[in-house]
Amino acid sequence: MSAETEKHCTLLIFYDKGVPPTSDELAKRLESKKDSVKAEALQELVLLMINGESYPKLLMSIIKYVVASSDHRVKKLLMIYWEIVEKCKENGDLKEEMILVCNALRNDLMHANEYIRGSTLRLLCKMKYYRILEPLKEAVLRNLSHRHSYVRRNAVMCVYSIVKSFGMDQLPEAPEDIEQLLLVEGDLSTKRNAFLMLLNCDQDRAVKYVLSMQDQVSTMGDIFQLSVLELVRKVCRSSPGNKGRLLRIVFDLAASSSTAVSYDCASSLVSLSSSPLAIHQATQAYVTLLTEQSDNNVKLIVLDRLQEVQKHHKQIMEGMVMDIFRALSCPSLDVRKKVMDICLGSLVSSRNIKEVVALLKKEVIKTLGYEAQGVEGNLEYRRLLIRALHACTSQYADQAQNVMFLLMDFLTESDQTNAAEVIMFLRELIANYENLRVQILQRLSECLSEVQQSRVLRGCLWLFGEYCGEEDLIVSVLEALLAGLRPLPLVMVDNKDGKKEPAGGSSREGEKKAQATSTGKVTTRTVVLADGTYGTESVYEKPEGEEETNEKADTAGKKSHIRSLLMGGDFLLSAMVGVSMTKLILKCKNFPQGLRNECLLVLVNLYKLVRSHSCGGERCDSAVRLTQCIRLLVGNCGSPLAESHLAANELIKAEWASKGGRGQLAKVLELASQNSEWALGNEVEVEEKSVGPDECIVFRQLRERKGGGVTNAAIEDDDDFHVARGASIASQAAADGALFAERLAKVQQMTGLADPVYVEAFLQVHSFDLVLELLIINRTQETLQNVLVELSTQGDLKLVDRPIGVTLAPGQQMMVHASIKVASTETGIIFGYVTYEKKSAADKEVTVLNELHVDILDYIERSWIGELAFRTMWSEFEWENKININTSINEVGAFLAHIMRNTNMSIVGRSYKKSSNPKGQKKGKLTTEDVQEMLKEAVGIKKLIETSSFVAVNLYAKSIFGEDALANISIEKLPDGKLTGSVRIRSRTQGIALSLGDRITIVQRGVQGGKK
Repeated sequence: MSAETEKHCTLLIFYDKGVPPTSDELAKRLESKKDSVKAEALQELVLLMINGESYPKLLMSIIKYVVASSDHRVKKLLMIYWEIVEKCKENGDLKEEMILVCNALRNDLMHANEYIRGSTLRLLCKMKYYRILEPLKEAVLRNLSHRHSYVRRNAVMCVYSIVKSFGMDQLPEAPEDIEQLLLVEGDLSTKRNAFLMLLNCDQDRAVKYVLSMQDQVSTMGDIFQLSVLELVRKVCRSSPGNKGRLLRIVFDLAASSSTAVSYDCASSLVSLSSSPLAIHQATQAYVTLLTEQSDNNVKLIVLDRLQEVQKHHKQIMEGMVMDIFRALSCPSLDVRKKVMDICLGSLVSSRNIKEVVALLKKEVIKTLGYEAQGVEGNLEYRRLLIRALHACTSQYADQAQNVMFLLMDFLTESDQTNAAEVIMFLRELIANYENLRVQILQRLSECLSEVQQSRVLRGCLWLFGEYCGEEDLIVSVLEALLAGLRPLPLVMVDNKDGKKEPAGGSSREGEKKAQATSTGKVTTRTVVLADGTYGTESVYEKPEGEEETNEKADTAGKKSHIRSLLMGGDFLLSAMVGVSMTKLILKCKNFPQGLRNECLLVLVNLYKLVRSHSCGGERCDSAVRLTQCIRLLVGNCGSPLAESHLAANELIKAEWASKGGRGQLAKVLELASQNSEWALGNEVEVEEKSVGPDECIVFRQLRERKGGGVTNAAIEDDDDFHVARGASIASQAAADGALFAERLAKVQQMTGLADPVYVEAFLQVHSFDLVLELLIINRTQETLQNVLVELSTQGDLKLVDRPIGVTLAPGQQMMVHASIKVASTETGIIFGYVTYEKKSAADKEVTVLNELHVDILDYIERSWIGELAFRTMWSEFEWENKININTSINEVGAFLAHIMRNTNMSIVGRSYKKSSNPKGQKKGKLTTEDVQEMLKEAVGIKKLIETSSFVAVNLYAKSIFGEDALANISIEKLPDGKLTGSVRIRSRTQGIALSLGDRITIVQRGVQGGKK
């Protein structure tokens, strides 16, 4: 459809017109005496005109034969026809026939039927020709006093449309008439329309009316109250003199039963006032909406507003924490997570910690109930609650006592995340609160044999070895540990044939037993099948000796999880068992000799397990560590040792006695508290405002009300804090310049400069959509017709809106757009060709376009994740992409920074919350400064880079689609200075793993990154 036709059309209806009828055929049907035939003809004519056909000759036929009809269907279609018909000549003058149309419209405005009057008034709202409206002004004003509210409602909007389009001078008496109508009007919609007209055309009258009706506003309908709130926001910014009286109205409306009014009142109070009373009232309204509305989208919107209030009014919201926590009853995990983000951290203090912990404890108990077991997301919610309890109680010992035994029950769960979070919580309590150590360690020793996770077992064993000091406690811990390891000796599983043999022993006895064991017996028997027929089945019966052996082995193997892990080849756990046992025995002076010998047997048994394992050996780290422990125990018993061995024993004893592990743990806990998302006392980061010394000072009081400059209409009525506080917009020009430079850098050339049609493209990402702007230039001296860009996509891209065809004069340029839908984080390609026609050529000419690659970096935003969550996801994710490092960069730090900057990936366990966000920097994009700051804070990685030839770093990022991307970079610096190694990427879906791998492959060879 041409732009000229679409200009007069406010509606679009698809119509398969086929072969359009001629004007004479339609005129004949319009001249029919039957209203039904006229209506059918008029409907077809309207549909044809909407779809681009032109019938200028039929205007007079309609005036002659159709206007006089009183049929309501004909009248409805006439309103649409008057709206879309061409009203001007080619030179822009109004057609003479429109005078007759004005007369017909005037008759309809004075019609006895109120529907026809109202429909005509609705039509006049869309008329933008003053010569048509001028003779109808009197009739329009007369309809303001019509008996029916439908007519009055549309008459008000018609008056407003005329004043808005052509100025107040055309209807100078309109404000007064509307004000009089407001005073006597009983219909709510009409009153709302009249008030909106005064609000936008005569604000002083609107303020005067509202102040006179101040006590009655709360009893009026919600649509009128919303209009009053719109007036309050505008007037409080332009004339603060009435702010106090108007805000009193907002206070009264805040308790409205209408949710829309209540939400609007809260937003208005927050944006217009910073008094504690106003903020408290607004927060109360938000909390009421949060707890009473069942729609999750409404809850998320309200929580976003509360998060904004929290940034500036923390003290006021502190008293509302328990009310906000009521939203945890919502089953949506997103809502629950956002509630935690708002309430935990800066809003939890010594005044409300008791209530918060009691509520979270109650919620944890709920997740353990029978009814909650089958609920989707119950496990994730329990993880969230355990993390929340950890964050809340780690600094309050009295509250930690109330929950620590409840949380210890989760140590025996099969879910590694919950168990690991609990052991981290207990580790922090033991390190910080000495009075809680004994009871925690005693309880840990009782449940040690039931713990299923190796990581959790290692944490428990380290705590035993480091913090157990009383002899009774040491003996009980070792007895519990040995009880979990019995019967001794431990036997390892032979993976080849599934048999078990003693560690380090010969397998001859097993072979003899296997030969002596008789083979199993297979019997065949007849059975009755489900359909009533007979069939046969074969049954294998095990020999008696084999059954007894398997039962004994299974009974021995199921005694404890720690035994199963050790026999399965968990070397790290073996070393931890040896170190913890040795530390505990050395601490106890009067240790029972029988228990000491059994512990020594366990250490020797573990050493043999590690040495005989296919992945172990004598030089394995765990084997070396276990050898040190055995030597310490033997030397402690008084056995003679070589001087070198005695010196080594003294070094290890001195290291353990120095309690250096506790100092390192204190540093780890301090770092964890800094990076914790819910660290208590952490203030919410508020964006700092900075104004350059060369920027103009804008005085809002001196701002020009009308004409040029920044008018009130230019200020959007959004509830954003920056807008509400009159944020300076003097730097808009600089921002526009930066935006233009950024756009210019992303422009890609699609055809050559010598081609007849030059095309360049700019691809812009809007969340899940891509907008492709194509600049088309005619480089020839001929007119090119039907210039059309045909596009296709490869990957997970879907073309929604295709570029339209255009006609280009010589040298003319035009911009066309295409919309593309994105479904996932996957590298996509856009390709195609441009076709055009020349008058001198018979066939279309075609030019192939260059390929346009969609940058995956536009989908990936920097994000933060803890080490435990990273390990959990690393073990769960299935897709892995491995890329070998092949780069000209010869510095490990420079290469790592180069990869992080070009993939938006941040170091795992390092929070980016404190990183700066310069003006104009896109959210979620890592800058060079951010990367350097992150590497600077990661002291361990920085030290590795400076002192070691091998560095391994874990990175994390998240896509706008919620997909997690994990990466492990292992870099080795060779003696000749070159870097080698690999990058392993894991994700839940294949697309982001492959796309991120391609991105790293492309950017890793960047020499510029190495120079930087």
